[in-house]
Amino acid sequence: MLALDIAAGAVDMQGKTILPLDFTMARNEAVREDSYRAAAAAIKAELSVGRDVAMVNLGDVSVYATAYYILERIRDDGFETVMCPGVTSFCAVAARLGRSLTRMDEPLHILSGSTDLNNALALPGTKVVMKSGKAIHETAEALKRHGLLANAGMVADCGLETEQVYTDLRQLPEEISYFATIVAD
Repeated sequence: MLALDIAAGAVDMQGKTILPLDFTMARNEAVREDSYRAAAAAIKAELSVGRDVAMVNLGDVSVYATAYYILERIRDDGFETVMCPGVTSFCAVAARLGRSLTRMDEPLHILSGSTDLNNALALPGTKVVMKSGKAIHETAEALKRHGLLANAGMVADCGLETEQVYTDLRQLPEEISYFATIVAD
């Protein structure tokens, strides 16, 4: 519950009820859907008895956030929802690397590390590959094939005590955190 640990450093949690929710990052869509449904049901049970619920997540709820899948289900059942913006991890990563994400009229492409990157890496402009930790070596190979490896940087666990910064993606550890974000142009 990393998001909760971070929030607890900024908000007094005394007197607050914590509703632990489990999310799977399984590739199997049916398994993910089951975890989303279970989380939404737990939240709707609280809302149905008149309680307010706040759900914290890492980064921004509008960018590759599991929290949004839960919000959709709650909203679809007629409950009012509000999204509060967060700091997107890719902006924090770019700042940590000392890089700009955009230049004049060049586009910015935000990509999931779990997608086929071949076509996306051929696009003009800056590419951000989020949550690339599970397939980091495959991602590095794809960057190399597209001539982007030499000018790519990565931060894993940006802003956390376990943060790791890599300015040379040719020298990567065997395993890296799921929360690894690459910036390449």
